[in-house]
Amino acid sequence: MAKNMKSNNVPPAAAAAGTITAVLVIAALLMSVRTVDVGHIGIVTSFGKIVGDTLDPGLHLIWPWRKVVSIDCRILRTEEKTQCYSQDLQLVEADITILTVLTPQNAVAVYENIGMQYLEQVKPRVFEILKQHLAKYEAEKLVENREKLRDEVFKACQERLHEIVDIRDIVISNFDFSDEYEQAIERKQVALQDSLRAENELKKAKIEAEQAIETAKGEAEAIRVRGQALQESPNVAQLEVIKKWDGKAPQTVVLQGSETNNIPVLLPIR
Repeated sequence: MAKNMKSNNVPPAAAAAGTITAVLVIAALLMSVRTVDVGHIGIVTSFGKIVGDTLDPGLHLIWPWRKVVSIDCRILRTEEKTQCYSQDLQLVEADITILTVLTPQNAVAVYENIGMQYLEQVKPRVFEILKQHLAKYEAEKLVENREKLRDEVFKACQERLHEIVDIRDIVISNFDFSDEYEQAIERKQVALQDSLRAENELKKAKIEAEQAIETAKGEAEAIRVRGQALQESPNVAQLEVIKKWDGKAPQTVVLQGSETNNIPVLLPIR
């Protein structure tokens, strides 16, 4: 029985070697596990060189000596200010928001040729495109044409930057002008309002003058008609006097009519 027990004993060196091997295997397995977060892709490198395909989000096993670079492929929002010149050479500061996505198809090439700071290559190009298109508009027309300008810049950015990123949207939220230009615009608006006010007053005066002329014409016509009626029928004059007489004496006699046909008319003496 003692002989059997001796044969089952494992030499200490062999046991230690087995333990070390197990630890190394477990460590190797742990070092081989890589996780790629949601919204990212993994680029595998070996001694500084890109190898293999990109990794989708999830758990992956790779060789321990290889590294995984995680790249964000979600929509990134960048808010910037940039200065441009309008068609009439006015300095304009524009607030612009850029929404970009690094597509998995472009990720490897972008990482290899540009690096993780690829947005630093994108922003100057967007600003240059904005400056080119903003220079087509006069400063005072920028606000009313902001959506049109935005559409032009958005389309041009998609065409020129598609090899780096996918431009999802461009937003131009505000324009700021120099104090001198804003004061000039304010003076222009005041002058325009004064001009409109003067024009309205002139129109009003013209209408009133036309009304006065028409009234005068009406009165003149009435006088003419009345005079003609007196000439044709002298009794009309006597009737008008009688209508206005209050019936009180003294009275005086006035001859009304022509030299050959005078009609006495009684008029009250005041």
